[in-house]
Amino acid sequence: MLSEREERWNNFISDVCNRDESTLSDIQKKAVLCFWYDAEMNSGGFCGYQDNYQDTDLKELESALREIANDSVADNLCKAISDGEDDDWQETDMAFYQFEPSLTTFIEEYVEANKDVIFD
Repeated sequence: MLSEREERWNNFISDVCNRDESTLSDIQKKAVLCFWYDAEMNSGGFCGYQDNYQDTDLKELESALREIANDSVADNLCKAISDGEDDDWQETDMAFYQFEPSLTTFIEEYVEANKDVIFD
C-alpha cells in the first residue's frame, strides 16, 4: 500500500507532468521542467535531453533548478550548455549522476512542500 506522499508523487508524474504547459502555474511549471530534465538525464544524458526538449528555455530551467535543487545542479547544466559538447557531455553527465541528494529527491521535496499548489 502506498503512502499518501507516494500517491501524490505518482499523481504528479502521471497527471501534472503531462498537462499542457500553458495550463501550469509557475510552481507547477518549475517542478515539471525539473522533472523532465531529471528523467531525460537519467535516460539519455544531456545530449538526449537536448534532442527531446529543444524548445525548452534553458535559462528558465536553470532558474528552476536553482530554486528547487541547488547551485551545483544548475551550474552543471550551464557547463553542459557551454562546454559539454567538447567531450560529448561525459563530464557533466557523470557529475549529474553523482549529486547527493539527487535531483529526484529535490523535486519530490518541492512537490511535497507545495502540494496545495501542485495539486490544484
